[in-house]
Amino acid sequence: MKLSSEQFHNGYLAFAFIRGINLVIENDIRKLLKNYELSFPAFRILWILHFDSNHINMSDLSYLAQTNISNVFRQLTKLKEEGLVIIENGHDARTKEVCLTEGGRKLVQEFIEENTTNSNLQIVESIAKISKEDFSKFIEVFTLLSDELLGKQYGDFLTKSSNAILNKSIHTP
Repeated sequence: MKLSSEQFHNGYLAFAFIRGINLVIENDIRKLLKNYELSFPAFRILWILHFDSNHINMSDLSYLAQTNISNVFRQLTKLKEEGLVIIENGHDARTKEVCLTEGGRKLVQEFIEENTTNSNLQIVESIAKISKEDFSKFIEVFTLLSDELLGKQYGDFLTKSSNAILNKSIHTP
């Protein structure tokens, strides 16, 4: 595929904006997580598990966390020691399945409740300044990029989890 300078420029511009915004959001979340004595990578694992109503295997968890399986395993080991997750053998001895404990579920639920009533996340305040139409177009564009680059499963998880927050229909056992 022959690439034009404009296409490369647009790709770089999208990447640079996404990376910068991601850094600000992660830093804001890290500040809030100090109250929970939890690292951002560990919280990301808990967050994903919170929106999964059943056990999830390590490969799927790694995919949704957008990190490698050794990082996921390292975080899960710490979370298990803290009593926030349960790790069980899967269909065979080579696979593991993971789910939240009640304590892990409660921690994520508290974070959600705190940030849906009075959030200190800059992204929440900034998005409030965008019209519904513009935000809808923004999500449409990022859904297209996500489906192309990450696969539909990732976008489906984001839609499912964000709708659960909006509808306050988060699965609790």
